[in-house]
Amino acid sequence: MSEHRPLPRRGADGPDRPEDDVVGVRTGVSFGPRWAEPAERVNEGVRLHARGRARRARELLERASAATEVPDVDAEGLDLRARALANLAALAEERGEPRESLRLAGAALAACDRVEESVGDARGTPAVRGGVLVNRAQTLQLLGRNEEALADCDAALALPVRSGPGSVPLDFALRNTRGCALIALGRYPEAEADVRAALAIAQEHEPRLAGHAHTNLAVLAGRAGDLRTVSEHLRLAREFHALGGDPVARALSEENLARFDLGERRLGRAERRLRGAERAYVALGAEHRAASVQFGLALLAFLRGRVGRARRVLRRATRVLERTGEVGALVECHLLAGDLAACRLRFRAADRHYLAARALCFDSNAPHEAARVDARRARVVLASLRLAWLPPMRRHLLGAALDVGLPAALATDALRHAFPPGRTRERWSTEVARPALATALRLLTLAQQPRLAVELIEHLAASATLDRERPAVEPAGAGGSFAAELRSRIVAAPFGQELPEPFPAPAEPVGGGAFAASLASGGGAAAEGFPAPRLALPPRLRVFEAGEHRLADWIAAGEQRYGRRIRSDDELRVW
Repeated sequence: MSEHRPLPRRGADGPDRPEDDVVGVRTGVSFGPRWAEPAERVNEGVRLHARGRARRARELLERASAATEVPDVDAEGLDLRARALANLAALAEERGEPRESLRLAGAALAACDRVEESVGDARGTPAVRGGVLVNRAQTLQLLGRNEEALADCDAALALPVRSGPGSVPLDFALRNTRGCALIALGRYPEAEADVRAALAIAQEHEPRLAGHAHTNLAVLAGRAGDLRTVSEHLRLAREFHALGGDPVARALSEENLARFDLGERRLGRAERRLRGAERAYVALGAEHRAASVQFGLALLAFLRGRVGRARRVLRRATRVLERTGEVGALVECHLLAGDLAACRLRFRAADRHYLAARALCFDSNAPHEAARVDARRARVVLASLRLAWLPPMRRHLLGAALDVGLPAALATDALRHAFPPGRTRERWSTEVARPALATALRLLTLAQQPRLAVELIEHLAASATLDRERPAVEPAGAGGSFAAELRSRIVAAPFGQELPEPFPAPAEPVGGGAFAASLASGGGAAAEGFPAPRLALPPRLRVFEAGEHRLADWIAAGEQRYGRRIRSDDELRVW
């Protein structure tokens, strides 16, 4: 599911219109006769934007901004320009042009600089700047640049923005957007604190905003595997979005509920909701959001075994998402495309898609997600071994699968230590690390490497989880066609185990993260400064007194490949 954030008006203020009942239009600034007409255009643009008339809103805002491009522009005109550009940046993101949105946001911040140089904060410029920074943070999340998004949120948090009813939308958007960035970075306790702060602001001052926070609380509950709480928060989100009247938010709440239904295998209900969300997005002219729904429809077709239809729908969605550059959604598309190619026995094509997803993970500073992609690649190769009859081919495939799968298994196992004790840590252990390690052990068995397998088992014994692991669900359909077997391996596992549970979904306008996003951000170097309280990386183990200790080389390979420590520098002898 996708994290929610408030949409237009996200700090994109208009001038005074206290009679307007539009969430996010703050009062307290006025304009003289010279700028009265352009200011009214900004007001009207904000109102139209809130009501889904984006094209007309853009025309009015561009006219207002153009009116300020004169040699003798004063502080009022620059202030008006900043407000118009802030709204234009929000509109650019909504129509699927995130890079244009970043350009407009930069221009708005430059206008804020000039206003403050001239009159300080007399025109409430810190509030305008804060809104632009929050807007830009949301856009950066779309592009997978979550560290930069968090930096913008922290810069907005440090601004001397005034308190009072007019600051409520910005205060809410700031906390909620910061929570989104922290979720994407795997910093869940901090994320929950920010999202709950946002919810408290909404409950006290503006209940129509509460739906955005409830969806983020659903995302956090999903990290811990608490599906009942996920369902409840998504239901509340839909109710609050119906109260707020934001058509995009209403459509996204239906999409999120549909994705939840997909995870629960309620396919008929999921399809109805996906179709409804798609119709709403098309009516709003939101092509890139409709593309995220099409990904859901492709996944639905895959779950039903309709591989050809899934491929056709997914191709349409991918073309749109490649144009907009939405990283999280593209990772999902490549993962599913790889699965579809593997089901058709096109393993080279499948690996090209997996490698594309892997590259996007590294580009977005998410090497832990790349490890999950590699674990997926190894599982597909393992499934394909039944087709490799010639010994040289089997040896080649086993070697390739081990090179990919064993470092990934070691890395995903080590990432559990980035979590404090609790349900999220255990969910990562049972649904991410355990399948990867099971694949690695199976590969070692087939490759007839018992010594390395013993080392790996001892390694695992030194990093046990806190709770009893849930029993695995055996794949159905063994003995049938290869495509049916592979599909069963992918879709018959527990919720989130092997489906693309995939990437950090950016905030609300994306709608691209199916089910849940990433589950860890990794740790620091060795035990000191490790992000989880009371936990440290386990030591390395010396299993055999004599002979080669091969696991050490694989640990080193995993640490180099994913940029995360797997074991501390200490070494203990097994006893």
